Amino acid sequence: MKRATVVFAGILLMADPAWAQLEYDFGAFVENDLRVNVARVDEPAIGRNETALGFDLVADLVPDKLRFVGDVQFVWIGFTRDTNFDGMTSRSTISPYHLESKAVFIEVVSLLPHLDLRVGRQIVHWGTADLFNPTANLNALDLEDPLKFGESIANEMIVLDWAPGGDFILSAVWVPVFQPNLLPRSGQQKIGDPRGEFPFANPQIRLEAEKLRSVWLNRPEYWIVDTPALNFQMPKWSFKNSQFGLRVQWMIGLFDMSLSYYRGYDTMPVAKSSVSGTYSTDNTAADGTPVRGVTSDVTLVYPKKQVIGFDLAGQLPFLDDAGVWFEGAFVFPRAVSMSFDLRQVVPGAKVVHGEAVRDEAYFQYTAGMDYNINEHLYLTGQFIRGFVDEFGAHNLNHYWVGGLDVRLLQEQLIIRLFCLGEIPHEDDDVVLDEDQDGYVDSLAMGATDDGTIASYVLFPAVMYKPADGLTLSLGGYVLLGHQESKFGQDAAGPSLVFFKARASF
Repeated sequence: MKRATVVFAGILLMADPAWAQLEYDFGAFVENDLRVNVARVDEPAIGRNETALGFDLVADLVPDKLRFVGDVQFVWIGFTRDTNFDGMTSRSTISPYHLESKAVFIEVVSLLPHLDLRVGRQIVHWGTADLFNPTANLNALDLEDPLKFGESIANEMIVLDWAPGGDFILSAVWVPVFQPNLLPRSGQQKIGDPRGEFPFANPQIRLEAEKLRSVWLNRPEYWIVDTPALNFQMPKWSFKNSQFGLRVQWMIGLFDMSLSYYRGYDTMPVAKSSVSGTYSTDNTAADGTPVRGVTSDVTLVYPKKQVIGFDLAGQLPFLDDAGVWFEGAFVFPRAVSMSFDLRQVVPGAKVVHGEAVRDEAYFQYTAGMDYNINEHLYLTGQFIRGFVDEFGAHNLNHYWVGGLDVRLLQEQLIIRLFCLGEIPHEDDDVVLDEDQDGYVDSLAMGATDDGTIASYVLFPAVMYKPADGLTLSLGGYVLLGHQESKFGQDAAGPSLVFFKARASF
């Protein structure tokens, strides 16, 4: 975004003559985002049809002392909601929309010598890696949109930066109220599907629960199993439950480095309890057996954790100034126990208890490089331990990322191929035919040992800039892999084709 229009400048001048002395910069954009789901759906269908109108403003209220930074986006969803007649008389039903903002804060420069203060809604991004940042824990992630790969969501914060000189910066951040990740609709199949895998860390405890649930999984003709009701318990709004971060940055030679600490909560939910009940359906199976219904209430919580992180990024002169980075985090989670109660469905069953998260520290990291081969070719690659939705020492897997940009017509045309893969690994689930009768003890998704599994994401795109401020993008998002793998499972969402048009000034 560049300079303001005459209309906005006129509004500022008419509001107060003092505004005429302000130094400000603002702009706007319009973007249309159209997507078609082409795989893992009954038939190709429109998956997204949004138009966004955004504005941003940076104004020095007091030169070199007080600054305002803000932006707002109006997003029209593009789908009319199902409704009754009253809804058909409401514009918010016919043309629904929502608001988004990445920044609305006040910055006080030199509140004290070398000390700056930022208060308000903002994103504090820590880490040097590309997209996958294990040290960035202060903001929740937008996982609803797969094309954003976990973009940060703004939250209300108080940030202090102390820069006494040189390349040394000490930052302290306080986040009063916790905000969770924005989850994708397909995530219901991961944490709310009645056939989904249990989160127990101990495979034997998971096996014990699977055997109980096999009552309906192995005899589906006798049961109608409802999708569980999910109850997300947020941390209480208290000073004790607020989040805190501390970071020290410095530079050695060609490398920027930092050491950080975070105390707060993980932004991905973990199941704490599942209680099931049964009801009569007034139906009978083919053999005359009454068909019963099953309802379940699942409670999910956000685990406490502490994180000690380190990152560095720089250039290697002996490799033609290739860029390198490493970002790692030691995570110290607080244990979360889960109970599975099926006593109302299976008479005589006992409640199964086990840890969904162990009180066990673990290390996750991202290491990568990028290199401009020439003015037309750009390469990047990363190695990742621990994906954005993986929490707990027993949950971590390894991934690779690769990207290639071909830049043509003085970068007016960019052909991009971005790939993400789950490194093949052995499925550590237990073999559920414990009695060796030839039948597994559960038909749950992800319950059986399937040997080696892997999955991949292909993200090709073509971006064309026919004029300054205008970008047209056409591409695909293709998911491949074993049905129980990270990107191959239904919970990862559908493969899609997208077209975007964005104009900004």
